[in-house]
Amino acid sequence: MAACTAITAFAPSIFAKSIFAPRRANKSVQAEDAPVSIMNGCVATAQLAKMGEGIIGIAHDSKGSLAAKIVNIDNALKEVPTGTGRLARFGMEHINGMIGATAAIKALCSDDKESAAIQEGTAVAGMLAGEKTHKLIFGSSSSKCVDGVNQIEVKEGLYREIPLFRKAADAAVEKCNKEAELLVECGGVKKALGKALKLAPSGVKGGSFALTSILCFAGAHSFGGELAEAVTGREVA
Repeated sequence: MAACTAITAFAPSIFAKSIFAPRRANKSVQAEDAPVSIMNGCVATAQLAKMGEGIIGIAHDSKGSLAAKIVNIDNALKEVPTGTGRLARFGMEHINGMIGATAAIKALCSDDKESAAIQEGTAVAGMLAGEKTHKLIFGSSSSKCVDGVNQIEVKEGLYREIPLFRKAADAAVEKCNKEAELLVECGGVKKALGKALKLAPSGVKGGSFALTSILCFAGAHSFGGELAEAVTGREVA
């Protein structure tokens, strides 16, 4: 089993949400209806907050052992007005639910609500199916807040059950870590390259997760449009 470190637990999510959050913020700006714009903005904010939580976890781990627990963003949320912090935590823990709600609101705001509901529902379902499949194959990490700290759980992907893939992945990570250790002992640019190299495996995992999610959403959205036309007999814009 791969060791649970802050980087393996949080870095892939940070990379993925660094792609998701700007895209969602752009959807907020471009939305034609105010409720849809607000919901997209809330999703982008929650994604940025999850990024911040991961960054805090990695920073904390750099000062000591993670030991499957890290100080999390709840400490910061306690400083905001009562209720707001809990709402923020709820949003961070239910981002996919918020995305689904945004799709529902978008359909309700559409002129052709039936067609929009079919298309948006299909798109979200496709996105979630793609993300679930990626996590099943390549593994995932999750955190649950218990008594003010996050309990970290890293689930290994099915690829680790295939010796050839498992050995290749472990060898690639080990090589990156060894090269990174050599580079960080140097100064200036090489030190920065060493740190970047250490994050490379997590970057690939997070980036591939984001790409899978985006492509599945786009493909399912296109299919949903065709499905809506077949069901309603009306052309989908």
